[in-house]
Amino acid sequence: MRKGDGDMKEKKRVWFTFNLCEADAFEQYLEKMALQGWFLESVGGAVMRFYRAQPEKRRYAALLVPESSSLIGADDWKAEQLREQCEEAGWIFQCNSIYWQIFYTTDDAAKRRGDMEKERQFQIQKALSWNWSVKFFYPILVVLEIWAVYQYLQNPGKLFADPMQLLLTLLLTGMIISWAATYIRLFRWSHGNMAAIKKGEPLTEQDLKRTLKCKKYTFMGDGILILGVIALAFLSSMEALISFILSSTLIVLIALFVRKWVRENGSGSNRDDWMTYLVGVGVACMILIPLCNGAATHFFSEEEPDTGRKQTILASYEEGDPSGKSIDRPIGVTVYTSPIPWIINKTSKCYPKDMTKLWDCTRQEIPAEIGALPEDMEVSWYRYMVRKDGIRSGGQEGNDPQEDAYEAEPAVDEVILKDKRRLVVLDYGGGTDLDGIKEAVDAFTMSKVIIAIVAMFALMIFPGAGFWNLLSNVVGGGVAESFLYPIYGGLILLAGLVVGCTVLILEEIQSLKEKIDDLSNK
Repeated sequence: MRKGDGDMKEKKRVWFTFNLCEADAFEQYLEKMALQGWFLESVGGAVMRFYRAQPEKRRYAALLVPESSSLIGADDWKAEQLREQCEEAGWIFQCNSIYWQIFYTTDDAAKRRGDMEKERQFQIQKALSWNWSVKFFYPILVVLEIWAVYQYLQNPGKLFADPMQLLLTLLLTGMIISWAATYIRLFRWSHGNMAAIKKGEPLTEQDLKRTLKCKKYTFMGDGILILGVIALAFLSSMEALISFILSSTLIVLIALFVRKWVRENGSGSNRDDWMTYLVGVGVACMILIPLCNGAATHFFSEEEPDTGRKQTILASYEEGDPSGKSIDRPIGVTVYTSPIPWIINKTSKCYPKDMTKLWDCTRQEIPAEIGALPEDMEVSWYRYMVRKDGIRSGGQEGNDPQEDAYEAEPAVDEVILKDKRRLVVLDYGGGTDLDGIKEAVDAFTMSKVIIAIVAMFALMIFPGAGFWNLLSNVVGGGVAESFLYPIYGGLILLAGLVVGCTVLILEEIQSLKEKIDDLSNK
């Protein structure tokens, strides 16, 4: 039953294809489909086409042409030579693609000869799939991606608060896993079969079920990565999304066109053909990417104010320049919040900032006048001094033997306040004093009270409809009495205020108690 016999019969497409090192699994798959009455008509890209006919037991040979490539046509003279060898050995040609030459036989006595032999095909597969680019580029790319992820993880407060950065990190992690798994699988396949050949043992036969399962997960992973890239562009901006889709589509189409032209007008096996392909695709990228960016900016550009705030369900990050009555110098404020204590603890290790190339940093003692801090609260105070004429202090933390090496005033004072869920970094231009530290501590403590009030209020009234329905069941009344519900809401807010103030009073009592204990001990 040849290829043309199925032209008028039922057909179907299978959206799975096999890698160049999976010839055994490919043959098993085709034999299984033949027993079900489905016969391969064509294979190309990510699609295999089958036609329906009478089920038949067949043996398949999925062969690769020596020294083939994506720029060489499926019907070059080497492929014709391979077909002649197979037909002389009693194998019938089924179909072909750029790489694959598919043969079958119903004769159990037919043997593989020449380039059909398992060991010879393994050498061809190895040359095409386990080449120098895979051996060297895959590890380099994986190492670079690991380094990028490592750098992002140095400040998890920014990482988990920024949707763009978080998604990019997840994409890089997925690429690391995918490429590393591919590299390991190819390494084991290549070296395992090479060891078998040296020992004179038969090559390891691939398991079809396991291969298909692996391909399913790979297909899902690639789909997630593609969707992630699109989501990344969308989160960036609409113009970035449109630019990405337009440029990617046009570049792929041009790459396919150039490849087809090379196949039809050259052999695809010489240096000039490869240079034509690479130059054509490179020029397309250089022209189309800026052009698509410009077009997307022109038609879809939307200016959005940068608020300096990033937020996800895992964390939030914000920078600002507040002002207050007691503040006479500029202050830079960085606030991190997260329900995950690890994010706050890890982020706090990024401070104080490393600016020792220009300034010297010393840790200051927290004045005793600040009083006792809450149990989970930490306060740190660092001072950055500008060196004169590039002189670097040889003193240690808190001990500066070269006071005349510095400017008269500190360049920056950095105050770091932290608890389990918050990290606040205050940068005082020109330094600060006791009053500034006390104001920062009081504001940090008071914000804790405000959070308690807001949390209680939100707990009671959000989501509104659900709570009001519950409230109506408790207090009674219908639509006519619904005007009373805001009063109940106000009472709830007042209760939250009482709770918050109670927390504050208890903290002050605890602080006074500790002071009295210290005085009594003295």
